[in-house]
Amino acid sequence: MLLIAYKAFADLAGKGALFVITIAAARRLTPEAFGLFSLGSTLGWMAAVVSDGGIQLHLAREVARRPAEASRLLNGWLRIRLWTAATATAMVAIVLAAGWQAAAAAPIAILALVYACSGLIELLHYFYRGLSRSDVESSLTLWQRGGTLIFGLAALAWRPDLTVLAIAMLVPVAVTLALSLRLARRMAEGSRADGPRSGPAPDRQPGHVEVFRRDVWPIGLGIVLSALYFRVDVFLVELWSGTEAVARYNAVFRLVEALRLFPAAVLAVVLPGLVRAGDLRPLARAAVPVSAFAIVVSALLWLGAGRLVPGLYGAPYAAAIPAFRILLLSFPLLSLNLALTHQLVAWDGQRAYAGLCALALAVNLALNARLIPRWSIDGAAWATLGTELVLTAGCGAALWLLRAPAPAARLVTEP
Repeated sequence: MLLIAYKAFADLAGKGALFVITIAAARRLTPEAFGLFSLGSTLGWMAAVVSDGGIQLHLAREVARRPAEASRLLNGWLRIRLWTAATATAMVAIVLAAGWQAAAAAPIAILALVYACSGLIELLHYFYRGLSRSDVESSLTLWQRGGTLIFGLAALAWRPDLTVLAIAMLVPVAVTLALSLRLARRMAEGSRADGPRSGPAPDRQPGHVEVFRRDVWPIGLGIVLSALYFRVDVFLVELWSGTEAVARYNAVFRLVEALRLFPAAVLAVVLPGLVRAGDLRPLARAAVPVSAFAIVVSALLWLGAGRLVPGLYGAPYAAAIPAFRILLLSFPLLSLNLALTHQLVAWDGQRAYAGLCALALAVNLALNARLIPRWSIDGAAWATLGTELVLTAGCGAALWLLRAPAPAARLVTEP
């Protein structure tokens, strides 16, 4: 419970820092610049998700199974992630240079770099989770987001310019990445003496390409598809309703996104237990409290939405109150689905996970295409609710069919 409380506190403080920056940016930047901030943040986040390709969750799962091999696992996958992050950042820069004016492309490219570095930090966080050291992740999160808050607010106070804000957000992320790399390597070296090496002899182990094909890419595909259906509505709102509608929708969506801190903290701490679980009881112990928490919080915020949204963002954002209330209906399902998908991947159900996320994306696109032109951001919120209902039903069916595989079947070997 102490680890969960510390993780929840760190995530709350971290998200709170970004939330404060978002509010300050909404008030200090022009609506056009804040819309670009929203688009750049979403693009950078999605590029980071794509470049990860499922590696971070795979790494946590394998380290939880074989902590004595943590050093070998970390070094191998970290090299790959450095290359994929650099490639994704370069591709974003090329696309922006070809299709955007320099005044808009430059800050978006810097935000993409911020999220690329954040993605590498997240990989190391998952490594700590596999070692059941979420306390290290929590401490680093506090330092990084505290620095981001200080630098971001200082930049906005000095000069309300999106490029200056993006540079200010990059500095603490880069410093945290350097510190976390050093710490993770030290912990990985220390874990070598924790136990005997499992799996076949080194000359009979598959290479990274084979492991990626067999186990990692379905996780990555599912995560990418999940990211798409989770945030593609931002781009669709831009297409059919304009940049200012994106600003309003992104403002309230970030409120709901911040509410996922407690469910995410619980799942981060219990992940090793889900990997080793022989039945669904560990999942139930995690899913019931996070779902109950989500129901209570959603009900309270529904009642206070009329004052909360304009109080935080200002009177122009009052038009987003109905969308916020609709998104609150999705929050209990978002929390439950976080637990269900973690268990699905923990039991090597990554292919089912990828298939369900593909279905969710198709449903989301179909709903958004019909609802956004008619109801703008309210339609996007209803599409989110419908998508989460489909995902809940699919995950429940998949877990029922999969059940718990035998422990030997869950052992994955790699270089």
